[in-house]
Amino acid sequence: MAAAIVRRSGWADMSKRDVSYKPLSLAQYFEAPDEFVGCFGWICGYSADSGFLNDAAERFTRRTDNQRAYEGRISIALMLDPSNPQILPIEVPGVLHLPIKERAPFRLLHAKVAILGFRHETDAKQWRLRLIVSTGNWTRDTLETSLDLVWSVELTSEDLKTQADSLAQISADMNSAWNMLKWLQGYFDVRVLHAAGLDRNQSPTETANQLLERWIAKTRRFQASATPQFFDNRKESFLTSLPRMIDADGASSSRNYLAMGSGFYETSSRKDQIPSVLKAIVERLQGEKLLSQKPVVDVFVNPHACQAVAGSLAAMTEANWTIREAAVADFFGQATRTLHAKFLFGASESRNSDLCNSAWVYLGSGNLTGPGFTKRMSRDGGNLEAGVIFRPQRLRWRPSKKSELDDLVTNFLPLQWDSDVSEKSEPLHAGDEFPNPEVNFTAAPVAYFFWREEDGKGWLWADQIPQHPYEVLDENGAHCPRDTEKGIQWLGAKPREVRVWWNENDEHREASLPVIDEYGRIAATTMPKLAIDQAWSQLENFPMPPDDEEIREGEEEKGLGDGKVQITNGSATTNYPVRQMMQLIENIASKQTTVPRVDWPMWCTRLEQCLTQASGSKVLEEFLKLKINPLSPLKNIAFRPSFAESKKTIEGDRYEEALVRVEKAWQVGSLNILGAPL
Repeated sequence: MAAAIVRRSGWADMSKRDVSYKPLSLAQYFEAPDEFVGCFGWICGYSADSGFLNDAAERFTRRTDNQRAYEGRISIALMLDPSNPQILPIEVPGVLHLPIKERAPFRLLHAKVAILGFRHETDAKQWRLRLIVSTGNWTRDTLETSLDLVWSVELTSEDLKTQADSLAQISADMNSAWNMLKWLQGYFDVRVLHAAGLDRNQSPTETANQLLERWIAKTRRFQASATPQFFDNRKESFLTSLPRMIDADGASSSRNYLAMGSGFYETSSRKDQIPSVLKAIVERLQGEKLLSQKPVVDVFVNPHACQAVAGSLAAMTEANWTIREAAVADFFGQATRTLHAKFLFGASESRNSDLCNSAWVYLGSGNLTGPGFTKRMSRDGGNLEAGVIFRPQRLRWRPSKKSELDDLVTNFLPLQWDSDVSEKSEPLHAGDEFPNPEVNFTAAPVAYFFWREEDGKGWLWADQIPQHPYEVLDENGAHCPRDTEKGIQWLGAKPREVRVWWNENDEHREASLPVIDEYGRIAATTMPKLAIDQAWSQLENFPMPPDDEEIREGEEEKGLGDGKVQITNGSATTNYPVRQMMQLIENIASKQTTVPRVDWPMWCTRLEQCLTQASGSKVLEEFLKLKINPLSPLKNIAFRPSFAESKKTIEGDRYEEALVRVEKAWQVGSLNILGAPL
């Protein structure tokens, strides 16, 4: 079990004792642990971009963008503020930007939270959950130009067995965050995640999402004895929650130091007064006896954009508050970094100790503004915000020979006490006010289209009842022709996504919708034709996708059939079509009897897909001269796992339906059964 204290995104050791100290970047928090691979994850935030998401998705799934595009499975569902332009389905394969479907009960979706589920590569019973709370957006700016903070906790299936001391606390945090994300899903169009494809029961995407929810559910019974450190402002403001979260165990203590930092402050106040939110925080803590009456108060800012703080310098100085520029580590060299993190840090300092006594930390999405901190979520004034308040057990103010790098507070927060803004020759600047964002991405009347071909023509079919009229635009921007029975005709090769146009509240709207192919793949690339040996290669590596070099659109058939010798299971087999086909069937039978039940839907899809891709292979062409159905042995009980032995189970029915579709593609359904008398 792992619990990470607040980490600075890309920060280094401020003590200058060890320049090798390098905390993780926000993208690195998506990295799959050794022997694990990303299964499914949910992210919410204010904004994101394709550069960050491609990096994060590759770390999470251990798959390149080409592999994810070929696989056509959604691994990360993304919920952003509707002001964020749509991140197109083909820009970041495996990540689906979900549109908001109705007016939500918040001013802005500003919370920045992710829950990621990982599963073991070989043991389907092992899993890991990771909760990430960030002050930064899911963008390249967070990685490259801003100072942000990250907090993360993790628990595993093994932790539930050992019941470690921190299990209750992490379970409480995980479930508190999941409750918010699950609630938020109700305001977004999630229909694509449940789309199984025509004539299919369930998609690999939905299966993976269900696994994540099942793992989270297993942690719920362990949370009762702990108070969550994660909180949001759906019911009360951060300011209201602050004292209770700090004093969660009732061990009240009056600290003599408070640091407040924010990427954005309120935009207007009287110059002879301290900004109202900062003043309210101090007064609330003092009123609850969590801060002394004469504390040391430091306010950390971006001096080039600190809004009302810039005009209130005199009032804050009179109150003995100090305004300081946020620290930028030597690790960044000459690179410019600007404060974007939102944090509070309270502790007691004494002359005879280097420890940050009774320390507590807030970090989250809520800026120190009215909408971000002193208001609860509402349509008119309060954003949806999320954060954590926790109490690190051991932190030191300054480096010493005895202290470790992980003990030093300046390694985790952008604090410095060497200078304040009164010593700077350049005055503070208020910067720009926060703009009023416009709605850029909302749910279309339909969420996706199925692709099918009939009589040499391509058709887009929507099985959803549209909310109101819409038009599909072709590659030239013209409306596509419709047929009441067949759907919308697409003049051209199968697209991965299509543009839809509609009117909403007398406003013109457009969005790109993913196209789901006959295998249930979402916005996937074209599958090349495969030779028999190539088909087995892709099945042999299951559940991993094919290597990049195997994924080539329109690749000519290679491998068996050209006089070469194939090495299979350690033995050489000569290039005879009958032997090659029988070796394929034997390999499949051996492989699928070891596939875990949880992977069975994905295996059936992969099996159908790879064998259908081999429908034009030379080996199959030669074998068909025997008038025998080579797939018939795969229906034998001995070649199937116990949970899929017959159509009486969902797994068995799914398997046999997949074989029927392959038989149709191979044109072998009416041929003789292998082993039957001719």
